[in-house]
Formats: sequence, C-alpha cells, structure tokens
Amino acid sequence: MKHFIQLIIFLLFVSACKQEKSSSIYDNIPNLEELSGNWVSVDTVDMEPSVRNFQSQALTNPDMSSISWLAAAPYAGGYHTGIFKLNGGVPLVKEFRWQPYQALRRAKFESFRIESSTRMPVEKNAVMWNIKITNESDSMKTIKIEQDLIGFISKYTGDWQWWYPYPKMEGKTTVRDDEVENARHFIGKTIDEEDAYVTELINGKPQKKKLTTNWPSDIELLECSKYFTEIDDGCILIHDTETEAITGFKVVNPHVKLNAYNSGATVELESGIEPGSSFDFQFVMVYGDNEDDIKSELESLTTNFYSNFSQIEKEWEKRWYSLFNPENEMLSGTFPVLETNDEIAKKVYYTGPLTMLYLTHTNLPQHDKVFLTGGPRWGGSITFFWDITEWSTLWATIDPAMMKEHLSSWISIDPSKFYGQDNQGGKGVGNGYSANYWALFQMIRAYITVSGDYEFLDKELEGKTVLEHLEHYATNWERISIYGQPNTQDEIYKLADFGDDEWNLLECVPTYKHIVPSFNAGYIWMMRETANFFELKGKPQKAKELHIEADEMVERLLQLYAGNGVWYSLYPDGKKIEVRHCLDFMFMGRYIPDDIPVNIKSEMMEFVYRELITDNWMRAQSLKDIAAKDSDRADHGPLGAFDGWPAGTMDALTQLGFPQKALDFYHNIEPVTNEGIWAQAHELWGENKMNKKAKVRIAQRGWHNRESSSGIAMSQVMLKNFFGFYPDINGKIIQTNGQLNFSGTLYHVKYKGEYYTLKTENGKTTMIIEN
Repeated sequence: MKHFIQLIIFLLFVSACKQEKSSSIYDNIPNLEELSGNWVSVDTVDMEPSVRNFQSQALTNPDMSSISWLAAAPYAGGYHTGIFKLNGGVPLVKEFRWQPYQALRRAKFESFRIESSTRMPVEKNAVMWNIKITNESDSMKTIKIEQDLIGFISKYTGDWQWWYPYPKMEGKTTVRDDEVENARHFIGKTIDEEDAYVTELINGKPQKKKLTTNWPSDIELLECSKYFTEIDDGCILIHDTETEAITGFKVVNPHVKLNAYNSGATVELESGIEPGSSFDFQFVMVYGDNEDDIKSELESLTTNFYSNFSQIEKEWEKRWYSLFNPENEMLSGTFPVLETNDEIAKKVYYTGPLTMLYLTHTNLPQHDKVFLTGGPRWGGSITFFWDITEWSTLWATIDPAMMKEHLSSWISIDPSKFYGQDNQGGKGVGNGYSANYWALFQMIRAYITVSGDYEFLDKELEGKTVLEHLEHYATNWERISIYGQPNTQDEIYKLADFGDDEWNLLECVPTYKHIVPSFNAGYIWMMRETANFFELKGKPQKAKELHIEADEMVERLLQLYAGNGVWYSLYPDGKKIEVRHCLDFMFMGRYIPDDIPVNIKSEMMEFVYRELITDNWMRAQSLKDIAAKDSDRADHGPLGAFDGWPAGTMDALTQLGFPQKALDFYHNIEPVTNEGIWAQAHELWGENKMNKKAKVRIAQRGWHNRESSSGIAMSQVMLKNFFGFYPDINGKIIQTNGQLNFSGTLYHVKYKGEYYTLKTENGKTTMIIEN
C-alpha cells in the first residue's frame, strides 16, 4: 500500500510538472503593453501614429482629435475629420504614443492637461474618441469645447492602386500632391498657403516643382458642396453627392449645441471642472452606405461607450494571444512561441507577429484574409510581392493554407508588369519590378519545402504546371539579357539586364540599373533550386542543364567584383559603375555564399560594418557611393533603410559565415522598436546622421508608410538564422549556420503538417515533434 501511495504521488508530481511546462510556454509571450510604443515627443517624430481595426486604417494628426488618410476599401477619407478646440484655441500635441488598439495624444494647454485616445471598434467602419481634460490649477475652471465633425468620406468601388482614390474639394482623385499633407501639418496655424517645392506623383513617379501651394481651411471643408448634412435625433448624417457614402457622428455628452454645415457640423459645450478633476469628451464616427445601419451603430456605440471602448483592447489582446495557439481560428498554423533569456532578442522577435496582426485585414473581397504591405497613406488594399517574400519561410509555417491560396492567385499576375495585387479589385498593380520573379519563386519554394506539398508542383494554373512557372521565373534572365546586341558580345553580358529605368530596381538610386549583381545572384539560386525540383521529379538531364548554366553564370557574375567588398553595375557600353549598396551584399551573401571566395566574403563583411551598419540601424547606401547625394530617400538611400534590409543583411552575414555578427546586429536594433512596430523605413536623423551615432525614427519623408510588412522578416531571422530552420528541397530541415552566443526554444513550428519544438544552444539545434 505504501508503494502504491508513493507511485500515485509521483504520477501526480509528473502530471503537475507537465501542466506547469505546458502553461509556461505562453508565459513567454509579451503582452501588448510591453510591445507598445513609448511616449515620443513631437519634435522627434516624423510620422504620427496610426490606428487600425482589421478593415480600416488612418493616421493621427498634430491636434488632439483629427485623423487623416482613412482607408477602408471601398471607403476613403479626404483631408481630416475635424479638430478639437478648447476655450477658442487649438491644443497641439506634445507627445504621441502608438498602441495596437489605440493612438494616444497628450498636451498641456493653459492650466489643463489633455489626453486623447482614438480607437477603432474591431472590424467595424467606425472610430471612437475619448478626450480627457484635467484641471491642474487650484481653482474651479470653466471650459468651452468646440469640435468640428467633418465627414469627408467617399465610396470608390473597383480597382485601387498603391495611390488609392480619395475625395478632395473637387471630387475623386488619385493624385498625391502635398495638399492633404499641408492640411494636416498646418492644423492650428493660421497659414493656408506657402511657396514650396511640392512633390506630385505622375505616372507612378514623384516629381518636384516649385509653386504656391494652398489647402482648404476647416470652414472651407465644412462648406464643401460635395456633401450635405442632416441632423436626426442627435445623429449628424453627412451624405456624399458623388457616391453613396454616408458618414455619421454622434456625441456622447449631453446638452451640446450642434451647428450643421455641408460636410458635417460643429459641436459646442461648456462645463466646469473642479481643481484636480477631469472631464471626458466623447464622440463616435460611423460610415457606410446605409443610413439606418449607421444610425443603429451610432446608437449602439454611444449608449455603452465605456464598455465598447474597453472591449476594443480586450479583443486585440484575445487575437494577439491566439496567434500563438495551434488551436487558433485565425491561421492554419501558428506563430512560433520564442522562449529565451535573451530579452533584447525577444523584443525584436515579438515585434514581428504584432506587425503581422496589425496589417491583417479581413474585409477585402479577393481573399478571406490578407496581410497588407503598408498604409495608411499608401497601399490601402495592396500586397506587394517583394515585402512579403522577405519572410516567406516564416509565412509557410504560420499559415500554409493561406499562402497556397494567395500564391495560386498571384501566379495569374504577370510579374513583368505588376509588383503585387490589389485585394479590392483583384488585378495586378504597379510596375514590373525586377524583384518580382525572384519574389514569387521564393514564396512558392518556401511553401512547398515547409508544407511538404510537392503535389503543388504538378498543379496546373494559367495553362502551366507550377513547376513550369518556376522554370519560367528562373530563366527569365535569358529573356531580358542583351547579350549579342551591338557592343554587348562579350561573355559577361550573358547576365540579366534590368534596363535603363532605375524605378524597376531601387527607384531612387540613379546608377543602379542594367546589369546589377543582386538579382543576377537571385537568378542563379532560382536555377539551382529549379534543377533540384526537376531532379526530384525524375528529370536529371533537365536538372544537369540548369546546374551547368547556373555555374557558368556565377563565373561571369564574380567578374563584377570591384574590390573592398563592393560590386559594379555593368552598362551596355561596357561602362562599370561602382555601387556601394546593401542590396548586392544581401543577395550575393544569401543566394550564392558558397561561390564567393573567402577573402571576398571578409571584405564584404568589412564593407557593411565600415559604411552601412550604424549603432542602432543601417544605411541602405553608403555615404561614399557616387550617387549618394542623388539618392536621398529613407528606404534605399544613404540616410536610412527599408525595414527589410537589416533582416536581409543579418541573413547574408549568417550565410557568409558571421552568425555572431548577425546576432549582435539583431540586438543593436532593439531600441528602434520603442516607437512601435516595423515600418516601411526608418531614417537616420539628427546632428549625427552622417556617422554611426545617428538617431533613428520611422520615416515619413519620401512618401513612406507608417507601418509595413517587410520588417516581419526580423522574426524569420530568429527562425532561419539563429535556429537554422530552412528546409531544402531534398528534405534537410535544419541548416548548420555556425556558432553563436544564443540559446532558446521555439515552440509550435509547423512543418509538413506537424508541430515541432526547436531547441538551440550555441548554434546547435535539435528538433522534437510535439504531441
């Protein structure tokens, strides 16, 4: 009996340990408060926080309430939603804070502290505001609140581009000039015009010109004849005469005075506030095309304002934690849970899934769920091939079913003409980026090798099997090569020539065109991977031909080495232009590392650290590049980098044999996350912007987006480079990347339909199937 009791106690102990271990997995996930941005001062911010809700998105402005660039396809907003005034003045924001479920603003005005929260109810075409005014004086104060409520929203069905349609005073436009931006940035100031260099988007390219630019005042917006307003039982209903859009506002506070205009109304109210006490001003906006539905939603949201307002945060928390649970209803896989004592690396890693969640939209007609590339100002409905391929291996573990469905759709889009898909209208968008073939190939390869769905290779889409599409992508370089044309008979011209338009490559770098090393290395890799697929399909001769062609191409490509870690671009007239850019480093390092001589690998690494990597970020282009002064854009130029570039650089460092340097870089960028999730680009600024001590912030200049998906690749760096998970076509799952000072565990890594736990210690990883 004694032994039986001991056995029972032992079994209970083991069971308790298992339960404790099981529950502790999810204790590794930071909460949303830990991953939210810090409070940042307006004098250090270049891009104000955004707000989203899985179907809508907008940017906040420098006042305490208005938002701009509202995009919720097919609805789009123009100018802004109206400013908040207190005692006749316009309090301007002193500090911003981004959180996934809200944008926070705070200011000091007279003797008042003002705190504003802007939230969007989850998956609703609605916005909620709560503005708290606190009396910090030692005497009773009377406040007079005035709030403009502007419903400048239209409904534009059909196709959207990166520059989506939105309403202006004269109606629908897709023109991206500075009028809306000026209306935003000069809020609270009396100026309504200035002489300046303005940038307009013409045929997809920005062009500057000097002119007197002006923008409408708030009263001009309110009096715009494009709209008319009715007030019905406290509901302000703004009707668009151009489209069927209707925008509704309702104020929660009682005893307000409403003054109707064309595109909205003004609200006035007065109240007294005791010393140390606060007053909450609250209102709601709902938009759509059915007046009864809008009134019903306004009533519902305002009647239980506090409950609805707090429910937004709870729903975000629920969706956040569900990302990491294999039983979740959002994904066909799950985002792997990272356990490590390396708190810095942990923060960088978990910023990735939060970025993915934030960019998830569930209301666009082409797919049940999409990961948008950017927004809110640009690409309100677009998925860009280049950005999402940067984390294709990770995507294949997270949601293989979604990935297959998207890829099956994207194969129908001509990569010689379009760089992505409009999830509103369904068509290809943009131009024929040189990256498109590589991007699509890499995603399809990742899906097949991670999911194990090799039958997908035989699936016929658009008249070809998927394998035939892969071969078409991999050999596209032959169709764009200029070898054999006048002055291009030398063997070195048997490489891909990407043409004379730099906008097909890095856009802002005028010298980066024609034959460039980066994507030629990509084509070599694609041919080799296609050969491996053919080998798998029992076609060894086809595989041999591709391998031979790839090896010969390597010999030609290595002739473009310029020395000191950098590479040449080759022009049709034989001219070689030295380009000191991260893109060549990344592609050569990631895709043909074994072909590069050891001494050149070291020189490449030294170049990156000498001229590109800074204390907390990197330059896409060296300040020593001959075109640096003509390439000043925060994503691809010398004063910042696209958020996908640090991840690509870390991957290349690892493949070239420097994994510890990749980990050090991973640690060094952690302070960048203090402003929020990953963006389109972070810029180097401040008095030290020309050296390694440069400050870093989310970039707006150069027409960048507040957030973007490419930075999710930082999480893939953890999976691929630090844990070695990168399944190849022949079935090898874990790659040996070398020793580094890191240990940790990744739970719930989905591979071939099963979940695995990966444990790594100093570069050695083991993989254990989960029950």
